Amino acid sequence: MTKKVFFFPPIPPRSPYYNLAIEESIAIQLVSSGITAGIRLWKNPDSIILGLSENPYRNIKEHVVSAYEKEVKSFGFGKKPKPNFCYIARRASGGGTVFHSLSGNINYSLYFNLEERKELFPVKESYDRILGIISKSLAHQNIQSFAKGKSDLVLEKEGVFKKISGNAQFRKRNCIVQHGTLILEESLIEHVSEVLHHPPEEPDYRKERGHKDFLTSLPGFFSEEKWAIDLVREVFLYLEEPLPSDFSNISFFGRDFSTFRKQVLRESEFIRKKKYQNPEYTLHREIPT
Repeated sequence: MTKKVFFFPPIPPRSPYYNLAIEESIAIQLVSSGITAGIRLWKNPDSIILGLSENPYRNIKEHVVSAYEKEVKSFGFGKKPKPNFCYIARRASGGGTVFHSLSGNINYSLYFNLEERKELFPVKESYDRILGIISKSLAHQNIQSFAKGKSDLVLEKEGVFKKISGNAQFRKRNCIVQHGTLILEESLIEHVSEVLHHPPEEPDYRKERGHKDFLTSLPGFFSEEKWAIDLVREVFLYLEEPLPSDFSNISFFGRDFSTFRKQVLRESEFIRKKKYQNPEYTLHREIPT
């Protein structure tokens, strides 16, 4: 029996709260909808994304937190991004604090049904397998990446490992979600240094290097369009499924996923308003009952 796998391509810019709510809502609905796996590519406007247990006052520079708090009190947030503003948001997964921008990086989320892919239950095994999928997708463009630390992908430059991708996971209703970011532009790294402190915890291979010495971007020849195709290809190969001849057949926005899509969008609106764009959750991890 052919497995149901969806591809959710990048859409016009939305706030990080919209993006994170969509991501969690997909995880909640995936298994009950009989879906095996999914691939989502997305971008955030200028945003600092905290890991689930991270302290914003420890990780983010004070002027950025103050500007966020002022914006919350004065205006609040909607679906569409605010210009000339750096959001702060808290995601559902653990791990460290990261910075996103529309041109500086691209985010990916891979979803797998744990009832069908039981080999992904162990945490280390799941990271190894899914990082392998990402690494193989980059190799199609002759970009040789390696897994380092718990969940990073790195490039080797002049004998030194530099991070291009951090990953984290969460699990909801027998769905595992692994999401990560790929750095596209060196300018993003400049912004990281401007808004984030040195992290309180770091992998051994970082060796106390600052952001500028530890991070790097993908080569200039990297093609986002080709990578999207290659990433889908590698997920299908992992699932031992025939490759789709037409991506429209697996589109999240296509006819085959219309019921699933409606459920996801409905659920995500509730999650966005109650949780992700709520400053009490962002700053203190509190959700009103």
